[in-house]
Amino acid sequence: MSENVIENPNDTHEVTESATYDRDEPLSTAVIEAVADAADLEPAELGTPLYDQIDPDALDNLFGDRHNGIPRGSGHVVFTLLDYEVTVYSDGYVVVRE
Repeated sequence: MSENVIENPNDTHEVTESATYDRDEPLSTAVIEAVADAADLEPAELGTPLYDQIDPDALDNLFGDRHNGIPRGSGHVVFTLLDYEVTVYSDGYVVVRE
């Protein structure tokens, strides 16, 4: 994952970790890695499985290309994992906020 910072002047939460997921890995993996980085833990040490908060398969498919290969439109999804607010954008940005 590469680092990117997304600033939202209306957001009062500090960006703890941000990344762009590599399309060669599942989006759910990128989310777990970003939250683990924010918590300064290894992904296996998180203690709370991602599927307790959001269906990993649904997340992986949400912004994937359509069946005909055309990319999906814009959008984002927000959920909490541990004590972090996670925002996943359709263009591949994953932002983790405290």
